[in-house]
Amino acid sequence: MNKKNLSDLVIRQSEFKGDIGVARTDITPPAGIYARSWGSAMHDAAEGIHRPLYATCLFLRGGDPQLELYMLCLDLGWWYDNAHEREIRTRIVEAAGIRDDQLIVHMGHTHSGPASNLQNVERQGGHLIMPYRDKVVQGCADAITGAKANARPAVASWASGRCDLARNRDLVLDSETFLCSVNPEGPSDDTVLVGRVTDANGAIMATMVNYACHPVSLGGGNKLISPDYYGAMREVVERDTGGAPCLFLHGASGDMTPLRSYEADAAIADQNGRQLGYAALSTLTGMLPPEQEFAFDRIEESGARLGRWSLRSKPASTTLATSIANSELVYVGFPSEAEIQEQLKTTTDRYMRERLERLLMRRRDVGEGKARMVRMTLWQIGDAILIGAPAEAYCHFQKEMRARFPGRSVMVLNIVNGNVGYLAPAETYDKPGLYQIKISLFKPGCLEQVIEDTTDAIKELESVHG
Repeated sequence: MNKKNLSDLVIRQSEFKGDIGVARTDITPPAGIYARSWGSAMHDAAEGIHRPLYATCLFLRGGDPQLELYMLCLDLGWWYDNAHEREIRTRIVEAAGIRDDQLIVHMGHTHSGPASNLQNVERQGGHLIMPYRDKVVQGCADAITGAKANARPAVASWASGRCDLARNRDLVLDSETFLCSVNPEGPSDDTVLVGRVTDANGAIMATMVNYACHPVSLGGGNKLISPDYYGAMREVVERDTGGAPCLFLHGASGDMTPLRSYEADAAIADQNGRQLGYAALSTLTGMLPPEQEFAFDRIEESGARLGRWSLRSKPASTTLATSIANSELVYVGFPSEAEIQEQLKTTTDRYMRERLERLLMRRRDVGEGKARMVRMTLWQIGDAILIGAPAEAYCHFQKEMRARFPGRSVMVLNIVNGNVGYLAPAETYDKPGLYQIKISLFKPGCLEQVIEDTTDAIKELESVHG
């Protein structure tokens, strides 16, 4: 057996050093706003507030002082179409006075938030949508400008832990029964990636929790505005870190759901959130101090021969760089708008109308094209890589990207800068009755193509910036 080189025995965590700032604003809507996210819901308007909704922004500036980036995390659900996202985004950029290419807008994907698309303004609570959109835009602009104003020298560090809140949700009972439900035998991803931002004095300024689990603790029976489980998760983490804002980074959860899902009782969302929060704190507690690594030090003779390790200084990377990964994905076939409208005329079931209305929005969004260019946003943040997907990718995406770049902390975020729907592995299309496959815009192979294109773009980014 070859003798190990003791100088190679080192444990490191991904780090970035630069100017970092964080700010948060309240974007809670009024009770009574239109908030029907579930076809099974028997109500249209929210009857109260479970927990507030926030816009939280992280500002980054590294070794290149000309590059300033903003990650804006919103406690909202999803964009209903491309026009919806572009209008809100354009207004935010203008109000904040920044460039479009500086900004990531990331949805936490709660299914218990308000609707902000204009198709619902004539429904119960719809009259509150327009003023609420104004509140969101102003809140986002204030969070962006506040994050930059709060910036100071800091170090961001990342470490991985485990949490089994998320379970596979592709349940096939037989050839006719496909359910969006906990599948005890299906693959999952229990990785929780925790980021910690500390200032020059070692005080925690912010934390990040990147985890892949659909925020669907609450279902159609819930009548309250809620961030779902990640509201309680933040409360747990922030209570232990002196109130430092915690950013929830919703991972690749296309096939992930909490063990307790679709409940009416908001206490279940809090229970789920505490489970993730305590897992995040466990990971945070085990992290190394900033700008240090753990290295093999010496052999100590005792009853057994002991290997002693110790901390030593390791300067953090100041690299901050951006890129994109473009993938041209081919559409599946869609019924025409006229066909969908005809079905809507005769459908009386609320859940069927919900499905058809969403299909109609997708049909209009697709237009007459045969394919769409899907853009992954890539940030290199020191030793870490952030991949922003404008989609709801299956967890296979993040598992594969982390396997391909094992020396880095890889954060995958769903619903970033738009949303083109589900990206599922090709073999999943063998189960055509699954909800995600029935509503997917793209043909089999879409996720595999995105994985290859994203891999190539990250390798090119690394070749330039190291």
